[in-house]
Amino acid sequence: MRKTLFLATTILAAALATGSAFAEQKEVTVWSWFVQSTMAKSVAAFEKAHPDVKVTYTYYNYAPEYITALKAAAASGSLPDVVGLQPGSLTQQYREHLEPVNERAAKEWGADWAEKIFPVNRKQMLMGNPAGDQNYYIIPQESQVLCIWYNRKLFEELKLSVPKTYDELKAAAKALTDAGKIPMFQGAADGWQNENVFLMLANQFSPGIVDKAQGGEVAWTSPELVEAMKAWKGLFDDGIFQQGALGAHAYPTGAQLFAQGRVGMMALGSWWMQESKFPPPLSEYVQNMDGFDFFYMPPVKDGNPASPPVGGIDIGYGLTKNGAKNEAAWTFLAELTNGVGLQEALNDLNDLPAFEGHSPKGDLTDHVKEMSARFMADLPKAENQRFASPAVAEALDNALAGVAAGSIEPEAALGAVDEATKKALAAK
Repeated sequence: MRKTLFLATTILAAALATGSAFAEQKEVTVWSWFVQSTMAKSVAAFEKAHPDVKVTYTYYNYAPEYITALKAAAASGSLPDVVGLQPGSLTQQYREHLEPVNERAAKEWGADWAEKIFPVNRKQMLMGNPAGDQNYYIIPQESQVLCIWYNRKLFEELKLSVPKTYDELKAAAKALTDAGKIPMFQGAADGWQNENVFLMLANQFSPGIVDKAQGGEVAWTSPELVEAMKAWKGLFDDGIFQQGALGAHAYPTGAQLFAQGRVGMMALGSWWMQESKFPPPLSEYVQNMDGFDFFYMPPVKDGNPASPPVGGIDIGYGLTKNGAKNEAAWTFLAELTNGVGLQEALNDLNDLPAFEGHSPKGDLTDHVKEMSARFMADLPKAENQRFASPAVAEALDNALAGVAAGSIEPEAALGAVDEATKKALAAK
């Protein structure tokens, strides 16, 4: 009887202890467009290190689902604890809903923590802040370098070399089209991909000129930017982009076609390496990334250099005002960007690190190691990819779409961007 009573008491005590532990478990809510399978690994690693915290992650496609969800949640005051962000315009759009992280980061990583972040990323962390505001509202998790990826196997089959000139790029596009393939897939319904390609072009004519234009140092109607806009139109007119590009999306459509071997080239970035880490079945082109390699946009005008590396923060995270009330939310954000969560993302080749001193671990092919090393060598010299003002980014998106469609001339389209820039700068 005593033995039975003792056993029952022990079981009850254990049950109460377990119930108490669950009752004390904190929850952190996170929204992002970050790859679900990789985030699951990051969350699992975090929860193993912090068993008192449960992370609930909600995934969205970036456009338009994520953007729409953020707007609705901000309007209703129901943002999650941690939100995925791009620097500049997206961060600034939600700045009033975000908590500055300077003090928390200094306490976590030391007073010189920001110096451990790659220079282009550090610059982007402050993009668009009001004059005198040195607060950081975003912590970068990963960096990226933009480039043109190409299908090596298709190029070999068609006896194509990596284009070094614009004529060679046109010839490659024609050969791919004649072979029944999509030449260079452009998701021109997505502003972000159009911006990326335009930045590649503009930096050929004058490195850093887009930064100067959005800062009001030069006009958007300067000759170099007008030439870059004409070159953008040429990519449609010369058959380098696919027919119907203006109605196409890079994700999921373009990425799926590219992975299946139906596309010859696509303007993406260093994050494409992650395709080789997705769960099977993988296409023959994606397996170990042996079917892919990258180059930079060749000169679109005689005398131009090839496009320089362009990039910076791929994805970062912000602590919302709601999250600032939840101590566990910062703990998760810190581990995701510069701790156990980040390491899982790097192991999945999700992209390049934002903080120095990190690298992917695990089984990587020599080809992947070589490509990753090339990207890392280019990252410190990358030109800025981001826009400080949401209004300027939107105006450029409209200009690129209008010029591509033939509904407005390049100089007039850039004039509208210039006006948007003046208004944005005057409002700061």
